[in-house]
Amino acid sequence: MNKNEKYSIKKYDSIADKYDQTADGRFTAKFKEELLNICAAVNGNTVLDVGCGNGGLIYEISCKAKIQAYGIDLSPNMIKECQKKYKDITFKVSSGEKLDFDDNSFDILTMCCVLHHLHNADNFVKEAKRILKQDGFLVIGEPWFPWGIRQLTDWIVSPLIRAGDNKIFSHQRLQQLVVSNGFEIVKFYKKDFKQIIKARKN
Repeated sequence: MNKNEKYSIKKYDSIADKYDQTADGRFTAKFKEELLNICAAVNGNTVLDVGCGNGGLIYEISCKAKIQAYGIDLSPNMIKECQKKYKDITFKVSSGEKLDFDDNSFDILTMCCVLHHLHNADNFVKEAKRILKQDGFLVIGEPWFPWGIRQLTDWIVSPLIRAGDNKIFSHQRLQQLVVSNGFEIVKFYKKDFKQIIKARKN
């Protein structure tokens, strides 16, 4: 575990019981609305939310279809909150860069505002491809900022936040990341400061 992951655990453990009321929680709520719509889970799907936080997104997905629902997060306290609130969903503590699931296990994998925290985003996308079924979908929501603000965030704000690597993705970089790791983009759009991508495993 690198130091950024340790900082992330410390930060999110400290706000797990009040996450929805924090600045982080309010910021990610806007992305979750978009992901819920684009996810399009149907009855019988197996769905994993990576970096599930307090479990809100995977719970909302499970309310729209009868799915087998799973969530993982690096923060033990976040997972405890999930387990208290959502008894019918399987949660466990896990990193997003090494997914402890069998090959071809899931129909849909979601990730909301987590990718930029990862030390190695390629590792995550490779793992996502491994555990998704053929023609399974990877759905990612990530913040987007103009070039100057991205540079400011990456090199000045990120070290002060101490919660993951915080390397903000450009539109081109995000799309190239999934395509270069064996996915076909079926939908990509940007709206305000949000970018949403849905990609199919080839």
